[in-house]
Amino acid sequence: MEHQILYTPLAHEKTENIRVLVDRHEKELEEYISRLLWWNKKINLVSRDVSRETIKNHVEHSLVLTQSELFEKAEKVIDSGTGGGLPGIPLAICYREKQIHLNDVVTKKIMACKNIASVLNLENISSSSCSIEKVGFAGDELLVSKHAFKIGDLLRMLESKPWGKIILLKGRDEVESELERVKELLKVNIIDLMQGFEEEFYKGKAMVEISRISQS
Repeated sequence: MEHQILYTPLAHEKTENIRVLVDRHEKELEEYISRLLWWNKKINLVSRDVSRETIKNHVEHSLVLTQSELFEKAEKVIDSGTGGGLPGIPLAICYREKQIHLNDVVTKKIMACKNIASVLNLENISSSSCSIEKVGFAGDELLVSKHAFKIGDLLRMLESKPWGKIILLKGRDEVESELERVKELLKVNIIDLMQGFEEEFYKGKAMVEISRISQS
């Protein structure tokens, strides 16, 4: 047997849904961006010379996850390799009913994220500064990550965990080659973001939904 791989374009109506979400939560998202840029001068959360406009793109990119059925069904989301809180903090801002756990191995980054969450009164955020291998899983969490892991590396760290569903934001062209190194059979949906957004920022980017074939 082989991995079950689907290729799906991001529908234009989902692009509009994301932009409506950004508009609805504009004040809080802008405050998050301001706090992120402030902290970035002290701690390397994102590229040192990053512009506010680029961070806005990354926030919008993070909210692509909201258009996945896996996200809609999840009550708890673990964002591993969160860095400066992407995608977890924008998700927590827009979906306060969901529990968002921010995870990163770099303690200073989690310290900054906790401060930002406190300033924004995000009571639905928890955090841990350790490897994802040390984070407890009940089995019903959705694990998300934005350009932080290769698929095989992440699954090796999760091999003792009862993980259920994963969504990764990563390069579209990387996915198949990474899956070749994964022995466990997976169901993978590769959603091409350029098909929905068309802006150059999204060129080559994908949302990758991953689940075990045995669970489908």
